[in-house]
Amino acid sequence: MSTAHVRALLDHVAAELPPESWPHWTEGWPCEIEAGLLDAAFSARATYGTPTTGVRAVITRWRDHRAAPLDDLTALAAHAAHADEPEGLLAVLDNRQRAPGNYTTKAEAVASAARSLAELGCTTSADLRDDEAQRSALVGVPGFGPATWECLAMQLGIRTADSHRVVGEFLGEALDLETPPSTADAEHLVAEAAARLGITPATFTHAVWRYQRAQRRVAGAR
Repeated sequence: MSTAHVRALLDHVAAELPPESWPHWTEGWPCEIEAGLLDAAFSARATYGTPTTGVRAVITRWRDHRAAPLDDLTALAAHAAHADEPEGLLAVLDNRQRAPGNYTTKAEAVASAARSLAELGCTTSADLRDDEAQRSALVGVPGFGPATWECLAMQLGIRTADSHRVVGEFLGEALDLETPPSTADAEHLVAEAAARLGITPATFTHAVWRYQRAQRRVAGAR
């Protein structure tokens, strides 16, 4: 891939998800599995918000409550049986949004997912793997699905086959290619574009993935 390709990619980024207005120019929540799970749950069918509103406000409230690094799912799992109680997780997070399908509140779904993952021995970000057992444990929670898993993995820097495909599609569209670039070319383009923007490749990938996810939702609503 040439310098012209990198320039075209940066032009596309500036037009579609400019850093000054797109809220997802971050690395996600590396080494913070609790924050990643909350993000995956509360960003579903909701406005992401600013650091003091929406999803990030939920995470901030949990962080203030925990007063500790957010990398131990047992803290959320402890609320699994009582997530809907007035003095429980629902009150801490101060958010009563319902999970997709209206099965439970998102708070209840988060607590249930944390317990299911913890029962498999996945309690910290270092324990998370893109394997069938962990994926099934999360997706098996009413209101959660494959997109929830993909979001959790992305927040922790785990690249799945789907996330590679999604980013590749964005690159192909940006460069007007008939087919997405190879994995090697995609990694090169991401690295070069990130360097020009003064950010990490992980930050670039996260922003692009979030953008593509939003575009899919828009397309699905039509």
